[in-house]
Amino acid sequence: MAGELVLSAFLHVAFDRLASPDIVNFFRGGKLKDDLLKKLKIKMFSINGVINDAEKKQMTDPDVKAWLVEVKDAVYEAEDILDEIETEVSKTKSEAESESTTSKVRNFFANVSVNQFERNMESRVQEVLNKLEYLASQVELLQLKKGSNVSDGVGGYSSQRLPSSCLVDESAIYGRDDDKEKITKLLLSDDIESGNHPSVITIVGMGGLGKTTLAQLVYNDKRMDDQFDLKAWVCVSEEFDVRRVTRTILKAITSSNNDSEDLNILQLKLKEILMKKKFLLVLDDVWNENRSNWEVLQIPFNYGTSGSKILVTTRNLKVGSIMRSVLIHHLKQLSEEDCWKLFAAHAFGKGDCNANPSLEPIGRKIVAKCKGLPLALKTLGGLLYTKLSLEDCENILTSDMWNMPNDDSNIIPALILSYHYLPSHLKRCFAYCSLFPKDYEFDMEDLVLLWMAENFLQISQENKRIEDVGKEYFRELLWRCFFQQSSSNISCFVMHDLLNDLAIFVSGEFCLRLEEEEAQNIATKTRHFSYLRVHLEVYKRFDSFYKADRLRTFLPFNFSREIMLCHMSSKITQDLLSTKKCLRSLSLSGYFHIMELPNSIGNLKYLRYLNLSWTGIKRLPESTCLLYNLQTLKLNECKFLEELPSDMHKLVNLRHLNFVGSKVNKMPTHLGKLRNLQTLTSFYVGRCGGSNIKELGQLDNLQGQLSILQLQNVVIPMDAADANMENKKYLETLELGWSENNEDSLKERDVLEKLKPHTNLKNLTIRNYGGTRLPDWFANGSLSTIVSLELSGCKYCFSLPPLGQLSSLKGLSISGFDAIVAIGSDFYGNNSSSSSIAQPFGSLEILKFENMAGQLPQHLPCLTKLVIDRCQQLASSIPMAPILKNLELKGCEKLPPKHLPSTLESVDILGSGIPDSLLGKILINNPGVNSLSIFNCSDVELPMFHCYTSLERLEIEYSCDSLRCFSLHFFPKLKELTLEGCKDLETLSNTEEHQQFISSLLWLKIRRCPKFVSFGEGGFSAPKLESCIISFVENLRSLPEQMHNLLPSLERLRLEDCPLVDSFPEGGLPAKLKRLTISGCSKLMASLMDWGLCRLHSLQYFDIEFGDDSVESFPEEGLLPTSLSGLGLSGRNLKSINHKGLLCLTSLKQLYIDDCPNLQGLPDEGLPRWNDSQGILALSGL
Repeated sequence: MAGELVLSAFLHVAFDRLASPDIVNFFRGGKLKDDLLKKLKIKMFSINGVINDAEKKQMTDPDVKAWLVEVKDAVYEAEDILDEIETEVSKTKSEAESESTTSKVRNFFANVSVNQFERNMESRVQEVLNKLEYLASQVELLQLKKGSNVSDGVGGYSSQRLPSSCLVDESAIYGRDDDKEKITKLLLSDDIESGNHPSVITIVGMGGLGKTTLAQLVYNDKRMDDQFDLKAWVCVSEEFDVRRVTRTILKAITSSNNDSEDLNILQLKLKEILMKKKFLLVLDDVWNENRSNWEVLQIPFNYGTSGSKILVTTRNLKVGSIMRSVLIHHLKQLSEEDCWKLFAAHAFGKGDCNANPSLEPIGRKIVAKCKGLPLALKTLGGLLYTKLSLEDCENILTSDMWNMPNDDSNIIPALILSYHYLPSHLKRCFAYCSLFPKDYEFDMEDLVLLWMAENFLQISQENKRIEDVGKEYFRELLWRCFFQQSSSNISCFVMHDLLNDLAIFVSGEFCLRLEEEEAQNIATKTRHFSYLRVHLEVYKRFDSFYKADRLRTFLPFNFSREIMLCHMSSKITQDLLSTKKCLRSLSLSGYFHIMELPNSIGNLKYLRYLNLSWTGIKRLPESTCLLYNLQTLKLNECKFLEELPSDMHKLVNLRHLNFVGSKVNKMPTHLGKLRNLQTLTSFYVGRCGGSNIKELGQLDNLQGQLSILQLQNVVIPMDAADANMENKKYLETLELGWSENNEDSLKERDVLEKLKPHTNLKNLTIRNYGGTRLPDWFANGSLSTIVSLELSGCKYCFSLPPLGQLSSLKGLSISGFDAIVAIGSDFYGNNSSSSSIAQPFGSLEILKFENMAGQLPQHLPCLTKLVIDRCQQLASSIPMAPILKNLELKGCEKLPPKHLPSTLESVDILGSGIPDSLLGKILINNPGVNSLSIFNCSDVELPMFHCYTSLERLEIEYSCDSLRCFSLHFFPKLKELTLEGCKDLETLSNTEEHQQFISSLLWLKIRRCPKFVSFGEGGFSAPKLESCIISFVENLRSLPEQMHNLLPSLERLRLEDCPLVDSFPEGGLPAKLKRLTISGCSKLMASLMDWGLCRLHSLQYFDIEFGDDSVESFPEEGLLPTSLSGLGLSGRNLKSINHKGLLCLTSLKQLYIDDCPNLQGLPDEGLPRWNDSQGILALSGL
C-alpha cells in the first residue's frame, strides 16, 4: 500500500502544533527541554524537505515505501505526545482560572517543577527524536533529494468559489450516444435468439470508464417504462453473496426489507413477484467468477415472461461469459474530442477556456494521458479548475506518477495525481474516508465532526467556527469529485468505488476497514479502524486488537443507513475502554444491550468524539467528566437515560451535546461554562437550586435546534433576559415550553418578552404559554424570516398577532387558545390602510387550526394541507386553495360545506356529528382521492353507490354504524383496508364475479367488530394480500376458506382474541407465510399439533401467547419448521421448554420468553447452537 502519500499533510499539522504557544512554553519551562524541541523541529523539517521526492519514488522503490511508513508512524507518536502535553497544560490553566487565581495562570510555566509527567514526556520525546534521527540518516542512502513540496496544493491556489457543476455533470455525458442506443435496442427487442431466459446483456470495461453511467442512461430511458412491467437496479459490488443479492433485488422491487437468512424463502418470494412479469433487472458492478453462484441466483428469474432482460456491468470479461450473455458490449474509452469536452466542462466551468487560452494546449496533453477514462478526466478537470498557472500544469503533465507500475492495486495514475495535488489539509481528510464501506451513504455534518476529532481542521482566520472550516473542506472534495451526492438520498453522499480504493491505497496500513471477517489483519501501526456491524458482536472477532495499542478511531457502520440494533460482548467494551487510551473517536451506537460504561472511560484523555446513540445506557459514569478534550457527545435515542453527569461543566471543550429521544429532563448546574457549545438539543430550567436559564447567556454559539423547557421555573423574569436569546444568530429552530399554565400571566408574558430570538430564526414553537397576549416582537418584524410557527396550549391568550404578514411563513399551527372568542382581522394584518400591505399568508403551505373560532383565511394560493380540528365555531367554510391536496376535518359539525376543493388526494374525517352530505360531496367532488380515513363518526355512511377508482387506502374506525356488509368490488385499486370498531359489521362481500376487483389489496385489518362472523361463502380471494390482522373479533368462528389457495401472497398473519376460532381452514395456512402471531385463541390452542406449522417452510417468526391455557410444555417435537429464525413464547402455565422441539430449529437466532412465571428454567441440555453467532435470548416476567 502507498499510504505514505498522505505524509506531507501529517508533517504540516505537526509543524503547526510544534509552534503553538502552549508547546513552546512547556519546553521552555525546563533546562533541557527547549533543546529537545529545537532538535525535534530540525529533524522533522529535514525529513519534510525530501518528502515530495520520496512520495514519488515509493511507487517503484519498496525501500523508500518502507521508510515512509516508519516516518509516518514516528509522526503519529509525536502527535500523541504533543496532544498529551497540550491537554495537560490546558487542564492546568483551566483549573487555575476556575480558582480565580490569576497569578497561577501568569506564572504557570515559570514555576512548573520537574515532576513525573515532565520526565515521562522528556523520555518519550527523546525516543521519537532518536527514531527521526535514524530515519534522517537514511535519506542519503535512499538517494532522496530535496525539492519543492506540493503539499499545499498546486501553485498554492485554493478554491475561491464552489460551483455545483460536479453534481449536474452526471447528466452531461459525452460520447456515449451510440453505446446507449445499441444497448437500448437490444433491451427493447423481443427477437434476441438465446437459449437462456431471461436474456443477459453485459457491459464490460475497466474501472472509471463509465459503465454505470451508461447503464443509468439506458435504465432511465422512458421507453423502458413502457416496455417492462417491473424495473429494478441493484448494486452488487465485490462480495457476491447469493442471499444478500437476492434480498437486495427484493428490496429494490418491493421497497421493503426482508431479513430472512433462508435462501429458499427469499427465492420463493422473488419467484412470486416475477411470475408472469416482463422485467428489467440491472446488476451493477458484478465481480463474481463462480458459475454455480450465478446459476443459483438466476433460478427465480426464469419465471418472468418472455422478453425479460438482465443488464450487467462488470470490469471482468469472464463474468459476462459465466452469465451466458447474449451480448457482451465492450465499452471503449472516449474519443479524443469527447474527452476534451468532458475535461473542459469540469476544468473551465461551461467548457469555455477562452479566459485562459494558453492552458488549452497543455490541457489537451493532460487529457491524452487520461486514456479516455471519464472518472480521471473529471477529477483532473476539477483540479485544473483551481486556476493553475502554466508552470503548475507542466508539473502535472511531466509527473513521474503517470509511469507508476501496473500492480494488483488497480489504482488509476490520474486519480493518484489528482490526490497528490490536493492541498495538504484535504489529503488527510480524504484518506480518512477509507473507513467507509463501499457504497456507504455518509452525512456531511457527522464526517466533519470526525475530522475535527482527529485534528484535521485548521482555522486560518479568527472568529471562524471550526465546523465551518470542515464544511469548506467537504465542499472542496465534493467539488473536485472525490465525493458525489447520493442518487437515493439528497442529504447524503457517496464515494465512487475507485475513489474508495484510492482512499484505502493512500491510507495504507494505518487504516483498517473490517467487513464481516475477524480482525486478523490489524497491525501495531493501525490507528483508524471501522467495521460492519453484525447482530451479535463476539469477543473473538476483535481478540487481535491488543496489537493496535495506539488506536485512534473505532467506528461501527451499517451497510445501509437504517438503524440496526445489535448486541456487543461486555468484554469488548471493557477492553476497548481500558486499553485503547489513544482513542480520539469512539462510537458504540446501535448496541442497545450496553446499559452502562465502565469508569475506565475517564482514562481516554484524547477522546473528542463519543457516540452512544441508540444504546440502552441508563447513566453516564461521573468519570465521563474527565474527558477534557471531548468535543462531541451523542446520546440521542438513549431511551433509558434519565440524567446527565453533575460535573459536565468540566467538559470545557464540548461543542455538541445531543440527547434527543432520551428521558433526560433536568440539566446539570453551571452548564454556562461550556462556552464552546454549538449544539444543545434541550435545556430544562430547574427549580430553586437547579439549572438557571441564565446559563444560556454565555452560549452565543449555539446553532441548529434548541428547546428551552419547564419555563414555569423561571422565578425572576430578568434571568430570561440574561439568556441573551437575541444574540444567538446561528439558531434556526427554537422551542419554548411551559409544563403547565401558571396563574401569574404577567410574569410569563415578561419572561417570553425577554426571550426574543434573533431575526435569523426559521422555526418557532411555543407551548403552554400562560400570558394573556403574545409579546410585541411577534409584530415588529423580528420574525420576518420565520418559515414554520406552532402555537399551542396558550389558553389565557385572548388575541393573535398579525401573523398573516409573515411573508416567509409556510407552516402555521394554532391550537388551544381557549380565551379567543373569534379570529379577527388583526390576525391577517389587514388593519393598515396602506396599499403596500401584502396579501395575507401568501406563502402558506400548511395550516392547522385546533379548537378555534372566527374567520379562516379565504384565499391561500400556496396551501397544500389543511387541518381543522374541533373548530365548532368557525364561521367560514374551507378556504379557496387551488392546489390543496390534504384535508383533515376533526369534530367540525358546523363547518359549512361550501367551496369544496376539487384537488384533494387525501381526506381524514374524525368526530361525531359530521353530516353525511359533507363526506359525500367531498368524495364526489374529488375523484382523485387515494386515501380516506374516517374516525369516530358513528352516524356517517360511506356511500356505496359508485366505484372509487382512485382510492388506495381506507380506514374506518368506530364509524359507519349502519355498515353491515363491506362491498369490496366498489374499491378496485384498494391496497390497505382497516375496519375497526364497526359495531354492526358482519361480513365482507367478495363474490366470485367480483374477485378481479380486489386484486390490489395488500393489507387488511379487522379489529373490535363484535358482530363480524365471516369472510363470505367460498372464501376470500385476495391474490396480493401480504398482511392480515384479525383481533378482538369475539364472534368469528373461522378464518377464510381455502386461504392456502386464495391468499397465495400472505406473509404476515396476526390472530388475537378470537375465542370461537377452533381450527385453521382445510388445506392449512398459505405456504408463503413468514410471520405468525397467535394469542387469546383458547379453542384454537386445543388443536395446536394440527396447525401444520412444520409444512410452512417460509415461516421465519412465530409468536404464541398461551395465556391461561393449560399448555405446560412447548414446543412438541416436529411442531415447528426448520426455517424459523425468531420464536416468542408467553404463557402463565408454561412450565418447561422442550429441548427436543428446538433441536430442528437450525436457523433460530432470536428466542423471546415473556410473562412465564411458572417456567422452571431453560432446558438442562441447554439451547441449540446459534446459526451464525448472531443469536439473541431475551427473558422477562419469569
